[in-house]
Amino acid sequence: MPNPSRSRLWGSVLLAACLALPVGLASAAPAQAASTTSAKEAKRVAKVKTPKITWVENPDLGGYTGSVKLPLDYDQPTGSKVTIALFKVPAADPAEKIGTLFVNPGGPGASGVSLAESATGFLSQSVLDHFDVVGFDPRGTNGSTEVTCFSSSSAQASALSGLNEAFPSSTQQGSYITSSQNLAKACSKYGKSLASSMSTAEVARDMEVLRRAVGDSKLNYLGFSYGSYLGEVYASLFPDRFRTIAIDGVLDPTAWAGTSVTSSIPATTRIKAGEASWNALVAGLAACADAASGYCPLEDPQADFDGVATALKAKTLRIGDGDDAFVYSYQDFISDSLSLLYYPEGMDYLAQIIAALKQLIGTDTGSTTSAAGDRVTSLVRAFHRAAALEDPSYDNGLEAYSGVLCTDAYQPYSASAWVSATDKSAIRAPHFGEIWGWADVQCATQYWKAKDEDTYHGSYSLSTAAPVLIVGNYHDPATNYSGAVEANTLMPNSVLLRSDSWGHTAYGTSDCVTDRVDSYLITGKIPSGTSTTVCTGDVRPFITDLGTGAGEGGGNTRVEVPSRAGLPPIAIPWLHRTD
Repeated sequence: MPNPSRSRLWGSVLLAACLALPVGLASAAPAQAASTTSAKEAKRVAKVKTPKITWVENPDLGGYTGSVKLPLDYDQPTGSKVTIALFKVPAADPAEKIGTLFVNPGGPGASGVSLAESATGFLSQSVLDHFDVVGFDPRGTNGSTEVTCFSSSSAQASALSGLNEAFPSSTQQGSYITSSQNLAKACSKYGKSLASSMSTAEVARDMEVLRRAVGDSKLNYLGFSYGSYLGEVYASLFPDRFRTIAIDGVLDPTAWAGTSVTSSIPATTRIKAGEASWNALVAGLAACADAASGYCPLEDPQADFDGVATALKAKTLRIGDGDDAFVYSYQDFISDSLSLLYYPEGMDYLAQIIAALKQLIGTDTGSTTSAAGDRVTSLVRAFHRAAALEDPSYDNGLEAYSGVLCTDAYQPYSASAWVSATDKSAIRAPHFGEIWGWADVQCATQYWKAKDEDTYHGSYSLSTAAPVLIVGNYHDPATNYSGAVEANTLMPNSVLLRSDSWGHTAYGTSDCVTDRVDSYLITGKIPSGTSTTVCTGDVRPFITDLGTGAGEGGGNTRVEVPSRAGLPPIAIPWLHRTD
């Protein structure tokens, strides 16, 4: 991204996956009579003429690109329009085609088009045989009509200059809040038209019209991370219009949207993401401590992590000399730690960074080109070079993220609420309560005035005509497992599939999860025994003998840079360094 603040905060990582076979079947029984689409919502989308998608083949990407124009405001169907970009991978076996599978990677603001482009890498052949896979970029994002809150990249950079860290220290809070308020004011003025029409409910309505456009009588949907909320909202608005909805990395919908009672608590605090990150880290460090000799490079993993964090909080490191030197702060360390927790094998790599930093801090020679400094440099830069994407000239990633979250959720009035909330979160979730807690301070309603009058705040308890499959991962660092439990509790005709997996989301990291999701998508029935099944991840931390190489960073030097190749694409908002 063009300015340091946004490249540090909102880089998206898109990678891919491959997998599985169906298992035995059984349908979930509704707890009550199925609900139907409300007359108001049915009328709202019925007023929109079904668009014709002109698909253009793109052999290099193995699919077809397309676009449609949809209403900016569904209450004014003949008024202003937004362009929605799409990508389709046709069913590999047309004779066995069931319909279209819509996919969304989350974010909010990540590209559904990019996810569909990766379909042959992360979906099983059985799913690819039976469905056209279609991804669309939600309104305001990526290849669709983009929300633009600033007149130029230079104006954006100037306004957001205080957001140069993933989260502020106590001395940086003033400038961080000021820049967040600049963003809110810009999106409420220059970008207001689209920023006030980006709620998840609008995207769900777009998806309903797109369902008609591809000729399907019922929707099939697979959503990850924030994409789970899109699935939850669609199921609530159109409870009788889908065949399958599978969601993985699931948000508690009531916590995300909030209520009049919880509006004094920021949304990113309500969803307990900080606690999810802390719990995943603690479990990973415990696995390191329990590992056999030669499998973990740390003597006392939890104490080593805490020691490095404390040292960096007290004193930022300058590592290396000359043009190759770079500054590594406490915020960098926590941001990198969280980013690595998104990967199934990320704990192994994080342990290497902790070991190298511990040795470097112990030598008190952070400004030198010591072997320990070289080790930190190689580990950190290798990870970021493997994960970072090239920045466009004007990147609206933060504006898109904010346009969704700030219109979806009830939020506090003043930024002072974030100071209080993050202080409390830091107690419940050391280190990570802050990085998540500050992620939506721009939504303070004192300055964010772009409101969507047609957003959706519930209920999420309608009994749908078809069952919803919910996947919850015990060690997910972003979407707290409790969110999946709460969604399952709220939605009467849903089944929760649990997984003891590592990394963000479970599909593709566990054959057990992948098999059951695939079977559900293909048959329309949830496999028998799903509600009592606990899957395990196929990748476990600290099970590889790393050897005893000669590196200074802790001895064990054979850990490869983590990758989500072979897994569903995701968005990692905290990947902040690109050097």
